[in-house]
Amino acid sequence: MDVDVAQYLGRLAKIYGEIGQEYDKAAGKYGGFSCEGCTDNCCTTVFHHHTLIENLYLIEGFEGLDVKKKEEAVIRAKKYVEELSDHPFDMTELSIMCPLNVEGKCEAYEYRPLICRIHGMPGILHSPKGTKEFDGCPVFMEQHGNSISHRIDRTSFYTDIAFIERDLREEMVFTEKHRKTIAEMIVDYTRDEITLSKRLRPEDFHKDSHII
Repeated sequence: MDVDVAQYLGRLAKIYGEIGQEYDKAAGKYGGFSCEGCTDNCCTTVFHHHTLIENLYLIEGFEGLDVKKKEEAVIRAKKYVEELSDHPFDMTELSIMCPLNVEGKCEAYEYRPLICRIHGMPGILHSPKGTKEFDGCPVFMEQHGNSISHRIDRTSFYTDIAFIERDLREEMVFTEKHRKTIAEMIVDYTRDEITLSKRLRPEDFHKDSHII
């Protein structure tokens, strides 16, 4: 059975657009807070991403890069993964630049995962287990930590993405857990020796294509 991945990518794109609007609104409440010129680069933080749909969306953007940029990114991604494997128990202490960051700019910016979009601003998340609050990035906290008046409510974004993930997995009959850094997404995408359920191939995930 063919699975139309494009519909799921489209749903995620809509949510990403809403996140961008909410981020801009929140930043406006703090005098137009911006990451521009920040030297405390959050792209050096080791983030694991937990949804297949965001993996597919990221790969969609990666596949759109020119051949040279992709080859260079793959080299950086492999070095990143090697560094992770050398420090399996202290990843939170690592500071490694994301393989898609080149000279301070993300080469797949429009396709970056949720955490890359909301990191920096203080947030809040409501769940059956209770309410959790998140601080802003160190630069934000230095500037506004004593006067936090607004937090981005992540609840609806997390919930809506969870629904997309559920629907996609049900249609694909995909049950494996997903926990990958962007570097691992890129490396797995290039590995022909692993199964389709683990591998992401460009021909599978184009907006105008289907996954078998």
